[in-house]
Amino acid sequence: MTYTTGMDPKGPIPVSLFFTCLADAFSPGVCDATVEVLERFGATVRVPLSQTCCGQPAFNSGNRKEARAMARKFLLSFPEDGSIVTPSGSCAAMVKHGYPVLFRDEPRMLARARAVGDRIYELSQYLVDVLGVTDPKSDFSGKVTYHDSCHLRRGLGVVSAPRKLLRAVPGVELVEMEESDRCCGFGGVFSLKYPQVSCKMTERKVERILETGASYVTSGDLGCLLNIGGLISRIGYPVKTIHLAEILAGGR
Repeated sequence: MTYTTGMDPKGPIPVSLFFTCLADAFSPGVCDATVEVLERFGATVRVPLSQTCCGQPAFNSGNRKEARAMARKFLLSFPEDGSIVTPSGSCAAMVKHGYPVLFRDEPRMLARARAVGDRIYELSQYLVDVLGVTDPKSDFSGKVTYHDSCHLRRGLGVVSAPRKLLRAVPGVELVEMEESDRCCGFGGVFSLKYPQVSCKMTERKVERILETGASYVTSGDLGCLLNIGGLISRIGYPVKTIHLAEILAGGR
């Protein structure tokens, strides 16, 4: 699948979309929103259909052999030109920091891993730091609070970019929550290995969200939103989860 409508006065900007396992399986609308936003700012978006998981679950579980196989497929699936953009700080951090670990004893693959790591970006990071976007041109409206996912903030150091974009949407009222950088309790396999601890962490995160009075909670990682949204839906709290890409695209 190739999207080709987005053009820039200086010519098309080649971008490859890494859509991630979670988005593909649970929220494909996030992928559509990401493409819409990228095209809006001049990108010609390519979607390599051979892409699969980045290998992070296996990596975090200590299954290096399986993780290496997934990482190798990832590296061979994407074109060698242009940026790779993903609506996931977690997956981008895995490619950038995890792949050099996996291929440290394979010089050729290590060089490729580092080259790809230099070209991969989380969506808000790419928009602000690479394209210099200051106005997302979104018509979304509502009171929103933002959750810093662990990998996006600590792994990639992306803190201000999503906030700059949210504040630039005329209809968005951004209300910061307390402990916005505290883990939501998901942590991938962490939530499976330590469910009681994970649930307590999620409860605390949702408490902080509710304190803001926001109608929406957003983030740059779908895993966090699925985890937070699970508790919200079970209890029936009056707040909705929405991915940052969906806000920037203007959907509700």
